[in-house]
Amino acid sequence: MPVRSDVLPDPWPPLAYPDFASTQYLFHMGLQAVGKLKLKAPFQPQWSAVPLWISARGLTTGPIDYAGGAYEVSADLISHELTCVTSWGAAKRFKLASMSVAEFVEQLFDLLQNVGIDVSINLMPQEVASPTRFDQDQQQRAYEPAMANRWWRILLSTQRVMQMFRGGFQGKTQPIGLMWGTLDIRDVLFNGKPAAPAPNADYIRRNAMNAELIEMGWWAGSAAYPRPAFYSFTYPQPAGIEDAEVSPASAHWDAAMGEFILDYDELRKSKDPDADLLQFFRSAFHAGAECARWDPHLMGSGRPD
Repeated sequence: MPVRSDVLPDPWPPLAYPDFASTQYLFHMGLQAVGKLKLKAPFQPQWSAVPLWISARGLTTGPIDYAGGAYEVSADLISHELTCVTSWGAAKRFKLASMSVAEFVEQLFDLLQNVGIDVSINLMPQEVASPTRFDQDQQQRAYEPAMANRWWRILLSTQRVMQMFRGGFQGKTQPIGLMWGTLDIRDVLFNGKPAAPAPNADYIRRNAMNAELIEMGWWAGSAAYPRPAFYSFTYPQPAGIEDAEVSPASAHWDAAMGEFILDYDELRKSKDPDADLLQFFRSAFHAGAECARWDPHLMGSGRPD
């Protein structure tokens, strides 16, 4: 029986950063611990294999090789559980609830041990200011199930539009996924030319920014930018890109971040959010590709309508 469209959840639900901030912090640190499990796999250029994948119920690592088999860790954001299943039939889970980061990570590794997985990770968070080791982060964080579910539904909707956007691109791409270091969903496109990372780039950036690229994505906000937003940047940043026109009208260049920005709340005002977001991705890509003089044959359907 078909699902009635009038009972489906809002694909673009409200998400206020102040309401989500505690859950976001717990998720950011907890999902970093989950994501670090994927670092056991062989390195792939620009970290293409390490994101978490968006699923029909939340997020998943996908299969991780182990002892001739595989295991998979998933965050179910409908039933609000973290689960681990294995190719030898073991399955365990724990309930996502208010807790400290230390408790989250302790439960994660208890879960792994209970299904026969013996692994370790670097317990220091990456790509965050003033990091605290996971096992020493004892402050209780509120977990709001409704907020977590809304966040995931926005990821799912963003991925849907990203897939429409990239369909005609003729160059190298990477799988769309959640970058657990910065907790943003991103789509990245390459023109096939190498690039030099910034002189002060750390190990992560040296391996991420060693090729010319255009990236677009969405994140739920931060203390420095306390509202959710879509973004797009071109690397290396070409001269004049800040003067390029992008659409819809509410999109703008943010000089502090060096990116085009479309605030999520502005998109929610649209009569057709999918179409407006697609136009943002297309116009921002077109601006970057034109200013950086990418081969126009790569642009495909990435050009604005």
